[in-house]
Parts: sequence; C-alpha cells; structure tokens
Amino acid sequence: MTAEHPETPVGAASLRNRGGVALLVICSILSAVLLIDAAVRGDVVTAMLLAPWPLLALWAVYVLGVASRVRATPDGVLVQNLLRTTFAPWARVQQIRMRWQIEITLDDGSLVPCFGGPATRRPQRLGPGRTKEDANGRADDAVAALRKAKASAAPVTPAPPVRRAWDIPAIVALLVIIAWAVAAVLIAG
Repeated sequence: MTAEHPETPVGAASLRNRGGVALLVICSILSAVLLIDAAVRGDVVTAMLLAPWPLLALWAVYVLGVASRVRATPDGVLVQNLLRTTFAPWARVQQIRMRWQIEITLDDGSLVPCFGGPATRRPQRLGPGRTKEDANGRADDAVAALRKAKASAAPVTPAPPVRRAWDIPAIVALLVIIAWAVAAVLIAG
C-alpha cells in the first residue's frame, strides 16, 4: 500500500477467513517434509529442483486463502481480493451487506465483493431434539462492525477517490517461483 495507508493501520479491524491460515500451515509442514525427504533420499540439488512445485502450491494457498481480507480503517475500507486491492473511503461507501459474502456498494454504483471476509453458511440440518443455532453469527458481526466503522468515520468533503492496486509482493513472488521452475525444468532436462 501507500504511505498514507500502511499495511496495518492504527485502529484497523481486520476480517479474514479463518480456515485459510490453518490450511497454509498444514501445506507448509507437508511441503517441508516432502523437501526434506527429497534431500535425505537424494541430495540437496534434487530438493532444489523439486522445490518450485510445492512453493507454487503454497503461493496459491496463500493468495486464495490468506491474502484476501477486509480491513476497516478510520478513513475507509481496504478490500483485498486475491491479487487486487481496493481502498474505498467511507464517503464513497453507500451500502454494506451480506449476500454470499460481504458486498460493498460504492457511490458510483460499482460493487466490491469481499472474498476474504466471512461468508454465509448453508443452514444446518437438525436432528430430533436439537434447536436451530445461528450459523451466520460471525458474518453478521462482520457486517455490523463495518457499518459501525462507517458510522463513526468523520465526514470528508470532497470525498477522496477509490484507489485500486495490485499486490506487488505476491506477484513478484510468483514470478520468482516461475523463473525457478523454468530453471529447474531446463536443468533437469
């Protein structure tokens, strides 16, 4: 992000999918075990030639499950969907609602879906003698937190523009992994 909106702003409330981090940890451990096994059974060169493939899978798990998030700041809302980041000042946000995931409607009519925030879950089937539980409580709390942050924001005139950017570190990491994979294929023949 820019100097105006650092990656972790003071007073920011971050909403993220909880399962993505756990999946990343499990996949990291599995990848490390596979690469250590390749180094022990073969040699370090073999492990280095195999390394880009689990790293590519880890990169995909990170981008799909961890990088995507919604963060409320005093100035606006930061939404990262995969490799695309959108910062919308509160003055530009018209509506925050929950459909399948959090959706933010801007004043120009455009819709910003929030892939990384909590999502609605399908209703649970109940057995005999069980009462219905609220399966979407966390998602409703997230929408309420965003609405509260918008309501407590100081009015700004004129409204700053919506800023969109790419996640440059993730793209650079992908390019490095791809270059490593190409080199590994060329070396292995």
